[in-house]
Amino acid sequence: MRHVGGFVLLGALASCAMFRPPQATPQQKALQQVGHWQGRLSLRVLQPTPEQFSASFEINGSADNGELSLYSPLGTTLARARWTPDNAQLLQADKVQNFASIEALTQQLTGAALPLPALLAWLDSDGPALPGWQLNSESPASGRRVFAKRETPLPALQLTLLLEPK
Repeated sequence: MRHVGGFVLLGALASCAMFRPPQATPQQKALQQVGHWQGRLSLRVLQPTPEQFSASFEINGSADNGELSLYSPLGTTLARARWTPDNAQLLQADKVQNFASIEALTQQLTGAALPLPALLAWLDSDGPALPGWQLNSESPASGRRVFAKRETPLPALQLTLLLEPK
């Protein structure tokens, strides 16, 4: 099961992670102009021995061209994913892994390809619907909350996103 190794790898990264950079790079600033979200996420893989991963996150860009950064509770960078229509990269400490797509990258890490275009759309609204997924959301003054659950294909997943107000 590949996702077991991915969660272990993400957990181990905290020990060799670098501190969150104080200022955005020019590329990050350009991506922020397209889209910017930050908050906390929790991903639970529902299998005989459930696994869960939680982190603070920051997403800049769009489904076509963007960057996702994951941070520990202490603010250290656990991992950074970058994607374009042609490829995706996972940056962990000083290690870079290349993938054919962001879906291939999420498949390797979690055991399930996550639908990035739909997930990014869910950060702002309740659409689009995806086969196999159930979506519930709230938009209180404290920030948007998105609860997504995938029943098929297996393994089943629960994804919770708590966004900071813009």
